[in-house]
Amino acid sequence: MEARTQSVKNTWVWLVAMLVFFINSFALPQGLTFTLLLTPVWLYLLRKHNRLDTLPMLMMPLVIYAFVHIMNGVSMGYYIVSLLMLVSVICFALVAIIYFNDPEVNWDGIFRSIVIVNFVLAIASIPLLYIPFLKPLVWYMVPISKGIENIPRLKLFTSEASHYSFWLAPISIYFFSRMIFFKTKNNLPTLLMLCIPLILSFSMGVLLCLIVTGIMVVVLYANRALASKRRRQILTASVLLTGIALLALFVVFPHNPIYLRIHNIFSGDDTSARGRTYEAFILANKIIAQKSVLWGIGPGQLKIDGRSIIIQYYSYLHIPEVVRIPNACAETIVYFGYIGLAIRLLLQAVLFFATKVYNNPYRLWLFLFMFIYQFTGSYITNVAEYMVWIMAFSPMFPEYVKVREASITNPDMLKPAI
Repeated sequence: MEARTQSVKNTWVWLVAMLVFFINSFALPQGLTFTLLLTPVWLYLLRKHNRLDTLPMLMMPLVIYAFVHIMNGVSMGYYIVSLLMLVSVICFALVAIIYFNDPEVNWDGIFRSIVIVNFVLAIASIPLLYIPFLKPLVWYMVPISKGIENIPRLKLFTSEASHYSFWLAPISIYFFSRMIFFKTKNNLPTLLMLCIPLILSFSMGVLLCLIVTGIMVVVLYANRALASKRRRQILTASVLLTGIALLALFVVFPHNPIYLRIHNIFSGDDTSARGRTYEAFILANKIIAQKSVLWGIGPGQLKIDGRSIIIQYYSYLHIPEVVRIPNACAETIVYFGYIGLAIRLLLQAVLFFATKVYNNPYRLWLFLFMFIYQFTGSYITNVAEYMVWIMAFSPMFPEYVKVREASITNPDMLKPAI
């Protein structure tokens, strides 16, 4: 009976994971997601697991902020809707905490399934490049950088390519961590199935964050990551082959999109990079100056108090229907001021030490990736971001904490992903 119950639980978690990962916002109006529509389900699960009493406690800061924001003046309709969206995200996050910390849930198997399904969908998307009316369904066609043609970027069923690649980040970190810290075999097929869609997304922010934080983790855990001669040889060969490939690409095709975009990013000519980094903070400061630098303007007020500022700053030829701040930290400043940003960063620091993230290289990689990325992208109602934070602060995959490579609690972890 217990085995059947566990199987049913894993099946339902698998289905929800597939729903959230692949089609969370597909075919829905702007801002609406299935995680939002399923809020009654999250409330039911919280009640079932006796966690519903946690919700009012977590909502207390929002109540305090609401008092201040209403005193400063808000558009009540937009404020209430955005506040309800934040409450929905909190409900989903609380449910995610329950199941990420449930030892009966086979997250390794779920991650494997996501890799395979995602790769199949990515390959199936390639023929759609030649079908004009279906191409925008899975390919992002918005220009991204000066001097680069409007190249298609894989987004599958998300709203844009950067969101898609962000969803892949924690899965990529998981399988690369397995390769680095465990004696696994047949890693190449799995890693290729991850890397090809990531490259097709052409999201430099996510890719650079993954690479930089990966290097940081390898350096911090060098005694484990480079413990064997074989690993040192693999690392050396990988670095040499990558260097040769990049050099050959530069010689044969010096004006390729990769080099052009990297050049534009560092020269300040990449509109996407500027908008997600320092320009987001410039706009945030301009917007909160209208109401309160400390408390912000309140959820949902960007379309009221920030729209004209953003349109004027960018001098749009074609005024967009929706304007936003594509940076989680900058958006936190806009809605909750510098007090909100301080709370956000302080909470991350406290949880980092309280949950001993530094003892687990996989969780540390997740933390470093998310900590850096929040200054370069995402948004405050992004459920994918909350899932990464939850994984970083949860005691998932404790085998990474083991000092000896042979000390692995779950032998299935050593199986290849395909």
